Parts: sequence; C-alpha cells; structure tokens
Amino acid sequence: MTPSLVALATWTLLALAPPAPPTAVLPRFEPAECPFPVEPPERIECGMLIVAENRARPGSREIRLPVRRLRSRSRTPAPDPVLFMPGGPGVSAVEGVRTGRGNPVLDERDFILLEPRGGRHAEPALECPEINAHKADVVAGRLHGDKARRALTRAAERCRQTLTAAGVDLDGYTTEATADDIDDLRRVLGISQLNLSGLSYSTRLMLTVARRHPEGVRSLVLDSVLPPEVGFDEVSSANLWRALDAVFAGCAIDRECGAAYPDLRERFLRLVAAADRKPLPLGLKDATSGGRPVEARGAVVVGAVYGALHDPRRIPHLPRVIARAADGDYTELRPLVEANLGPSDFTWGLRLSVWCSEELPFEDPARLAAQRSPARGLGGLDESGASVEMCRAWNVAPAPAMNEPVRSDVPTLVFAGEFDPDTPPDWGRQLLEYLPNASYVEMRGRSHGASFNRCGGGMVLAFLRAPAAPPAADCVLRERGADFGVAAQPPTNP
Repeated sequence: MTPSLVALATWTLLALAPPAPPTAVLPRFEPAECPFPVEPPERIECGMLIVAENRARPGSREIRLPVRRLRSRSRTPAPDPVLFMPGGPGVSAVEGVRTGRGNPVLDERDFILLEPRGGRHAEPALECPEINAHKADVVAGRLHGDKARRALTRAAERCRQTLTAAGVDLDGYTTEATADDIDDLRRVLGISQLNLSGLSYSTRLMLTVARRHPEGVRSLVLDSVLPPEVGFDEVSSANLWRALDAVFAGCAIDRECGAAYPDLRERFLRLVAAADRKPLPLGLKDATSGGRPVEARGAVVVGAVYGALHDPRRIPHLPRVIARAADGDYTELRPLVEANLGPSDFTWGLRLSVWCSEELPFEDPARLAAQRSPARGLGGLDESGASVEMCRAWNVAPAPAMNEPVRSDVPTLVFAGEFDPDTPPDWGRQLLEYLPNASYVEMRGRSHGASFNRCGGGMVLAFLRAPAAPPAADCVLRERGADFGVAAQPPTNP
C-alpha cells in the first residue's frame, strides 16, 4: 500500500470512531456550529440528525448525519422548504456548501441539505480509499479488464473488513433507510411538508420518500431520473450508445457538420479499436498518481468522451474531436482525457451497500457482463454501479424487492437532458404513466443535471409557487439546442 493510501486509510479509521450508543429518543436533531465560516448577510444553520444505524434492528447504535439549512432571503418565506440531495449513491450533499448565493430557491423559501447516511461527512463515513485510488488507475488505463475487477474486488474485501471491525452495520445503509431519515428530519424540524428535489440516484430516493411518507411531501422535482423499476447496470453501455448516437445524428443532419464528418460513427469505432490495439501516444502523465503515464486504451478514450457528454458546452465540438483523433491528431482529445483523470470521489462503502442490496440481486449477470464486452465497441468500458464480484465481497443482505414503479398523486416536475449518457430521457418520460400530476420537460442540448441553468431554475421557482399549474416552459421552447455546425469550424476553447 502506498503512503497516500496509508494516510487515507488512517483518516478513514479516525472517521469511523464508533458513535455513542443510544442514550436518548431517536430521531432527534442537535443544532451545532457550522464547520465553516458563514459571511453575513447569509444565514446558514448547521446541525446533526441523529438516527438509528439499522432501523430494522432494535438497539442499533446511533449515527449522525450533518444538516445544512440555508435560510431564505425573503422576509416572509414560504413555510415549505426545499430539501435537495445529489446523485450517487455516494455523493456528499453538504460538501463545499458555504454559500447560498446564486441559489434562486432562497428568494422564496429555505433550502435544506441532508448528508446521506454513510456519506463523506456523516458519522460514520463509509469511505473506501483504496477503491478510490484503483479507480484512478482504471481511468488512466493502467488497470483494465479482469485485472481491474480483481483489484477492485480485493479492495472491497479490505474495506468491508475495516468498516465492520469499526462496528459498522453495512446492512443499515439503504435507500429506504435514507428516505425515512428525510421524513424524520422533516418531523423533528417541525415542518408540515417538504418540496423534495433529487438529482440522478436521488430521484429514486425522493420517489421512495413519496411512496413511504406521502403526507410529508408537497411536491417533487426530479432531474435525470433513475426509477426504481429500471436495471441500470443491465443497460449502462446501451445508455451511453444512445447519447453517442444522438451526437452522431445531430452532426449528420447539420449541413456543415454532416459534410465535414459524413462517417462519424465509423470513425469513432475505428478510433476505439486502434486504441485497443495500441494505446494512443497522448504523452500524458497522471499528476494525481505521482506522474505515472497514462495508457490511452479504448476504454480511456471512451471514458473521456463520456465525461465530455456531461458538459453541454463541449457536446457540439465532439464530432471534430473524434474525427481529428481518428486521423491521428490528438490535440483536442488530450485535454478531455486529462480532465477525466484522478481518483473517484464517491464514498464507495455507501455506494456498495445500496447497490449490492438493491440493484445487483435483481439484475441478470449475463446482461451485466455483456454491457462491458469489447464487442459493444466501447473498449470494454464498465459504467456499472458495482460489479457482481465486488458485491459478492461486500456481502450485504438483499433488500426487499423495491423495483416496482412508484404511484403517487404528488405534483411532480421531471427534467431530462437530450444527451444524458446515464439516465436516458425515456426513464423520466415513463414516470407519467404512474404519476398523474407529473409534467415532463426535455431540455434540448442539455445532459445529466438538465435543470441546472437559468431556464430550468426559473421553471423550478414557478413550479414551487403553484405545483398544480402547467409548467412555464416558454424558455425551453426557445432553446435551440446543440449547434453542431461549430464542429466544422476551426477549434477554439469550448
């Protein structure tokens, strides 16, 4: 183990200092000083939600979940705050939150963030630093295929041993438990109803809250939907191909782009195949791992394009990037690969506990393996939430089947991005069958996190004022979308 991994492992053990045994009624909220300075006139209140680690086991120990409440700028704020949680599972909700400037919700109501149980700033935090480090080797091409899966599986085994030795009950970290945490927070703060906002995986979480605690939910804002009924890992590469084909088709129907790159899909496939035969000579070194060289194999190239598909500013330039790289000019591909380097920032213990109990038990192993096959034309890229081997090592109990659609009358605003490579628009659209008071908005030219822009923010504000009213979608209709004509022009900084 490298010195950096030793340091990370030491930090993890310190973060896992066993929480105090139950000493008071659960759940409860304890106000606390914010761990960061708050500049006036902003008002951010901090504290801890304290709940049982395993809700299914009487006498389970207490865990502590950080809460940030950003107070509204209004003198007469609405009584129903927004509670937002990001994707993952394994992304921190409170990381780096030091200001509410630029958050339009605060003009009218409070905005609450709850760290998910097991998240980076929770107590305990289910960090797996060795997995994070191995992920850096994967995106740099130094680990790939079966060798990568074996290394990640061994890292999962060691992380599990570390966490359980510290007293962590890994079966307690589920979507349903976090949904109950959200409702507990609502009740201990004396809030009648919340407006729940979720991104990616947290759309599934918020739908679970609506299923389990409908009385506490005023509205739902769901961006880049991951419904409970889909098997993400079974179609992960298919979802990426859908987004890539949207780029290829967008270029083909643009006069300038189509003329410049008439065979873009074929060029992409040739580029990936060439990188698999011999890593591309990009001349890159990975500064995050001590300057070790990058081996730009097919999966590395595809991973860089996948990363760029999340940035609406880069999407229109991708045809030129791909075509030039296929011709041996890596000038524009190189910075995309470089931007994709570095260790994973997921809290992998949390991700594994959720994914290995709720997803893998209900998915077809043959379909999972097919998604990462080199025959898919993606260099064997593995975009699954977790592998079968890692989940076997993690060894958590399967959750009760929760892959039934959520049916709810709660007013809901659903956003989807045209080029989203993770959660396709169809997943958001299919909610309309089960949520009679839902409205669906597909944002042209956008990707994962489709509502995080001026137009989407304005729509959210209007929806929160009157959830039962039709969405104010004028700005969506005015958006042109991706202009692939720019790909036929000389390159500039996108």
